[in-house]
Amino acid sequence: MASSRLMMLEAARTVPDLRLTPPQFRILNYVFRHPGTSLSQVAVQLGVRLPTASVMLVKLAQENLVTRERDPASRRRMQLQLTEKGMRVMQAVRAGVFAGMDARLAQLDETARADLERAMPALELLFRD
Repeated sequence: MASSRLMMLEAARTVPDLRLTPPQFRILNYVFRHPGTSLSQVAVQLGVRLPTASVMLVKLAQENLVTRERDPASRRRMQLQLTEKGMRVMQAVRAGVFAGMDARLAQLDETARADLERAMPALELLFRD
């Protein structure tokens, strides 16, 4: 949750005219990491019902951040992709978050950074999607 908060703050700073709710931003981030994902997969990731996820996606599509296209392999499945605008927003937000993290990590001494580096594989296992 702390990482989501960091990304939301960076999104508000990077794209102040784009008013996204935290769940909408989580959808964007999920589609960024999983291009071609389905509405069902997004709903599961957010822990909401399909109609709720659908309403959020309509707003993102209206903002020209996400496209919904039929899956060629299944008429009933919609594939989600970021638009060019959505990709630019996500790349800018992620760049800002990573720059902020780099600045914070630079404040640590070498021993503390080495400790974090050794812990990263275990943390990755714990927080993997």
